[in-house]
Parts: sequence; C-alpha cells; structure tokens
Amino acid sequence: MAILFAVLIGWASILQAWGGVVVAQPQELPWHLGALNASAASAPASLNTAGVKPGPHPVVVAVIDSGVLAQHPSLRGRLLPGYDMLSAPYNVRGGRSPDFAPDLRDARCGDRVATGPFRTHGTEVASLIAGNGYEGVVGVNPSAQIVPVRLFGSCQMGRADLLDALAWAAGLPVAGVPVNPNPARVINLSFSGGKAVCGPDLQHVLNRIAEKNIFVVAAVGNTFGKKLAEPANCDGVISVGAVDSENNIANYSALDARTLVYAPGGGQRLSGDAPWDVNKLKVGTYDLDITGDETPAASWRGVGTSYAAPLVSGFVSLLLSWHPQLTPTDFVQQLPLFSRPVKPSEQCPDCAPRSLTMRSEAQN
Repeated sequence: MAILFAVLIGWASILQAWGGVVVAQPQELPWHLGALNASAASAPASLNTAGVKPGPHPVVVAVIDSGVLAQHPSLRGRLLPGYDMLSAPYNVRGGRSPDFAPDLRDARCGDRVATGPFRTHGTEVASLIAGNGYEGVVGVNPSAQIVPVRLFGSCQMGRADLLDALAWAAGLPVAGVPVNPNPARVINLSFSGGKAVCGPDLQHVLNRIAEKNIFVVAAVGNTFGKKLAEPANCDGVISVGAVDSENNIANYSALDARTLVYAPGGGQRLSGDAPWDVNKLKVGTYDLDITGDETPAASWRGVGTSYAAPLVSGFVSLLLSWHPQLTPTDFVQQLPLFSRPVKPSEQCPDCAPRSLTMRSEAQN
C-alpha cells in the first residue's frame, strides 16, 4: 500500500494539457481545487488537486440525482448512457426509460412544482466531478465518465426506486431494465433524509455493491447539526459533511461522529478579497434569459453537503484513474494521507472531523 501512494509524488508536477479535455487557464481554476503554483496561496479547505493529472485508467462515476441536462458544454464528452429509474406513479413521464433528463421546469405532481435549482441539481453535481473546463468549471477529475441515473423528479421518490437505482448503477441486474453497460466504480448520492437507522433492505443492496469494491459516496444532509440519516448512515458508505472555504464545519451540515470526511460545501460570502472569499462552488448550470429560455452558465452558486459529496467522488475517481485496484477499505485506512484536521464542534464532542486534501505526505 505504501508503494501505491508513493507514486503520487509525480502528480503535482505534471502541468501539461490533459489529453482530450478542455482545461481552464490557471487563473480560472475554482478555489476548491487549490492553486497550480505551489508558491501561491490556496484556500484552507482546498483539495489541492489543481496540478494533478488524471491517470491512464478510465473511471465511471454514477450520479444518482434529479437527472442531467446532457447539452451542457461543461459535460461535453463526459457522459455515458444513463437511465431514468423513477417508476410509476412517481414519474410524470409515465415510467422508467433511457431518458435521464430532469423534469421540465413547469412539471407538476399534485401541488408540487419543480423549481429551477431542482432541475439543474444533477447537472451541477456532475460538473463538480468531471467538468471539462468550460468557463472555468473544472471537475476534480475531468477525465471521469459520468453515468446519469435519475431518481427524483416532481413527484416523491419511491424507496424501491432507490434500491434499484443503486443496483443498476453498480451493474447488478434489475427486473425490467437493461443491464447497465458501464458499471460505476464510484456512486455519488447527493441527497439525504431517509431513516434514522439504515434499513436492512438498503444495507443489503449496499453490501452487494461493496462486494464489487465500488465506492458509494453520500452527502450527510443540510440538517443543521442533526445526526446522520440514510443513506449516509449505512455501513460501507463514505459519508461527506461540508466545510466552508476556511475549513470550518458549515453550520448547515449534519453533525455526527460517523461522518467520515468533510469537503468544501461553501456558505455565505466571507469578508476580504481572497479568491476563496466567494465561499461557493463554481458549477455548470442553466439560467433563464430574458425570453424565458434556458441558457448554459457557469455560476458560483454551489452551497451544501450535496456539493461537497461530488468533490469526494471526483477525488476518489482521480485516485482510481492511477490505481484501479484501490478499494473502499484501502481508502478509509489511508484517509490520514488525504485529509487535514478540522476545528471540532462543541456540539459534537465525540467528533474528530477531517477535511479532504492531497497532502504532501501522500506525495513522498
């Protein structure tokens, strides 16, 4: 294992263009990736992966979310075929299909209306993992391949759909649905709010996924200090809390000693003029123009644990691009090599929070 991580020494010094990937100029890199120039200041919470070149091994990341808008320029060349796993009666389009696009802005299910942020959520999450550099939206691993899996829309989400979405993303058979031809090595879950104790049905599926050495990364939720809920409270899941750019636990983040790692999730703008004082994550999204039509945009609007989770998924996929044999157990055991202490919270005396970063110790 020591040899595995010793190879990392060459990463930060490789500043050549990433083959086949549109890369932003150094000054356009988002603060959460750190600075390309080792002598330049980086945000205290940055991942410090700015100069890390993706390795030669392709890595598939499944984004189980609200769907992905495939036309966004920041995801050009990064998407693989996905699936809409919402079944009737929760699917306003009638049922499951290969169409992984989110519901339309005016889609209705009863009295619930899909809002703009809801519609673009999956696209924004995917861009943090694999953004190709369009207008400065750079993913942690721009060479990652994204499999979009739509799980929630204008209607409520069914638990059976969650179980099937996880299984399908991992390449396991699901009745009535073609087998996923591109099984994920990493599954990103940027949502929370299930049971206070992981249900045996969900844990069973996660155990089957763990047997395939697939990483499952889940946001702890924006519950302002509450304990973990599903899916972040399940065994074998990499639970992700949020810190601001100054590496302080965000006040909205769930707070639990079982939270494995924290990553930038941003918050309110900080005082000062440092690049990270914006304290939000730059994502590929869509805005409405004066005619009411959607136009692709790159915006500093990502705030929450649901945006911290894809940074961890991207980080893991970056490791896997060099070392495809890496397992979730390896990652957890070696986490001290990839993390730094976070100031503890008085609300959680048992917590020993650590935030994700490519530390120099991992490169020697």
